[in-house]
Amino acid sequence: MHKLQLNNKVIFSLSFVFVILVIFSSMIIFPNRVIAAGKYTIDPKINIKKLNNPQKLKVVAYSNGENKTKYLTGNDLKSNTATVSFQFNQKNDNLVTAVHSDEYAVCAYDLNAQTNEMKSYSCIEGNLENPTGKNPVNIGSGPVITLSSGPFKPVKGAELKNPTIVVWLENLAGKHLKNIGVVAMIKGEFRYKIIDAQKLLKESKDNIIRVPLQFDKTPEIGPVRVGDYFFACVSANVLKPVEGNECEHREAPHIGKIFNLIARHD
Repeated sequence: MHKLQLNNKVIFSLSFVFVILVIFSSMIIFPNRVIAAGKYTIDPKINIKKLNNPQKLKVVAYSNGENKTKYLTGNDLKSNTATVSFQFNQKNDNLVTAVHSDEYAVCAYDLNAQTNEMKSYSCIEGNLENPTGKNPVNIGSGPVITLSSGPFKPVKGAELKNPTIVVWLENLAGKHLKNIGVVAMIKGEFRYKIIDAQKLLKESKDNIIRVPLQFDKTPEIGPVRVGDYFFACVSANVLKPVEGNECEHREAPHIGKIFNLIARHD
């Protein structure tokens, strides 16, 4: 009887070790396939073939009330494409839960490795295909279309001092509003604010909420210029059933300090 109990313990121990080894091996062999429960990833594949010996990329992403930044250098940039992965929470506290077709935004900036100044950029606005897994997206390739700025492009316009992006939210009357996350990004820098939407809508004379987000410091990759790409996104469950995350983008069109962008208009 004692030998039988001992054998059962040995079998159980070996089985447990085997399961652990299988899991560990899968993480080594398929590291990009392992996504924690309640998470998803946005995975840009960046076409850098036409860049002139890129030394450093700054890549930024926004999704589901969170903004992320990563840098690529060295061996990351040795082939014709550079890849990066951003992980996000499917649920952002009580603000918003990511679902299929929610919008997100990603930008990649080619930088001068010595001065850290931006040489060119490529951006894309996408829709979540898999809110519980991987969401691959191609950047820096293809034509300029509604959601993509196309190949990397330089910006040589006049310098802008302390611009303010005013994010508009329309058609919210009649909704039982709560907090809404509002973000704006320009030149790789984010400004983020959670607003009391119900209060602001009551104070509005035209049923439009306007949220000013000021960029009062020179970005680390150089001053904002006419022609720079910027985007704004709004995130909240109360924005459904259209989208809990909505984004829009533009290029800075003039040397003024105020840029209006309607992020929610459905």
